[in-house]
Amino acid sequence: MKKLTALLCITALLCGCSSKNNGNSGNTNTTQSPTVASSDGTDDNTGTTVPTEPAPTDPVLDSDPSEMIVLGDTKDMTSVANLDWAKIYREALNDFKKSDDYNENARFTVYDINDDRVPELVISYGPVGNKTYLIKTLSDGYYTQFDPITECGMLNYVMDRSLLTTTRYRDDIQVMNIQLYRLKGKALANVGSFQRSNLAVKEDGVFVTEEHFNEEYNHFISGFIKDMGEDHSFDDDVINAALGECSDWKEAFTAILNDYLKTRKENDDNHFSVMDINGDDIPELFISGAYHYAPYVQMFSWNGCPVPVGSFGNSEGTIGFDEKAKEIYSTVDNPSMTAGSIYTFEPNYKLAQVFSYGNTENSKKQDENFEVSYAVNGERTDKSSYEKAVKERLNDSLYILGMDNDLTEETIKDFQNGKYNEAKKKK
Repeated sequence: MKKLTALLCITALLCGCSSKNNGNSGNTNTTQSPTVASSDGTDDNTGTTVPTEPAPTDPVLDSDPSEMIVLGDTKDMTSVANLDWAKIYREALNDFKKSDDYNENARFTVYDINDDRVPELVISYGPVGNKTYLIKTLSDGYYTQFDPITECGMLNYVMDRSLLTTTRYRDDIQVMNIQLYRLKGKALANVGSFQRSNLAVKEDGVFVTEEHFNEEYNHFISGFIKDMGEDHSFDDDVINAALGECSDWKEAFTAILNDYLKTRKENDDNHFSVMDINGDDIPELFISGAYHYAPYVQMFSWNGCPVPVGSFGNSEGTIGFDEKAKEIYSTVDNPSMTAGSIYTFEPNYKLAQVFSYGNTENSKKQDENFEVSYAVNGERTDKSSYEKAVKERLNDSLYILGMDNDLTEETIKDFQNGKYNEAKKKK
């Protein structure tokens, strides 16, 4: 398992950093990827045969499915007057609360994953590492409920590509399996897969070289990666907020803050900041937590209901905001690597990565034989070029978001009345 963990670390370095629980997060690759030989010995760009080493194989990967199809049940609702996604999703949430699968650990997300301006509903339940996800969508008058996606470590949304990814870890054979899906109307199409063992890797069911795997992985799983099905509890006030049934953003954000106070404060020691970063005169909400063991900052925006934009994994329980450039900074410093990403907040409530960097110098401190790697925007580089690029791109004059207000009953009441500590610039 140590070898598998090390390989995942290198892959993550080449992809960047974003979501708190996801080591697969990545960067926007704006440069042309270098030509590599495919597993059949042909040049991927020209089709010309080139010398290449055969891809390593591993029998355990042959026992792991390379394609997992998700089917759904669709209901024609085109004849329904005043068809409302919020009403449909409320019924689905209430039905789930009455089911045997519901318990206090169940969570849900309301978020647009196919860019049609109508959000999807994603429900998650089950223990960590073995979760089940329920996806429901309303598209052009057709309501589709997809079959449960089971035995998952996580379900993520790749913003750059509008892809959903499922990640499963099979400890019995030490295999990681990632399936890629795209929501197309009434279908959740399987568009690819990545599998990794200690000895070999597969793309779309075919053994490939490590170099080819990393390049393709970085191509498809890049940019900001959002955890799905984890944003909200099934508290009645939270459901009202998520479905746009609050009088204003203050009431909705108050429900979310109270939810954190009830369900996460004891373990996460949450704090929060409030600042308008997209210029619509309505502030975004940034909630931080777990800075003693796995720091994160969760960002919410507003479009008539609270939009759970995503969660930043970082080292200090804060993120930075460059007011002039309108850019968000997130950094990670752990025993394996140091990495950072810069994002812009787009009008469609998605985050676009504009710069990423990382190095594995910290791994050298754990193992003197470890070969240190440096990467900028997902491309390997040398130490000198890396340090030059990072120095030229980063700005030290940032607002620090996530820790301005402690999360207590008193501060939440103050927030609802328009009283809170404003974000401060780093000195």
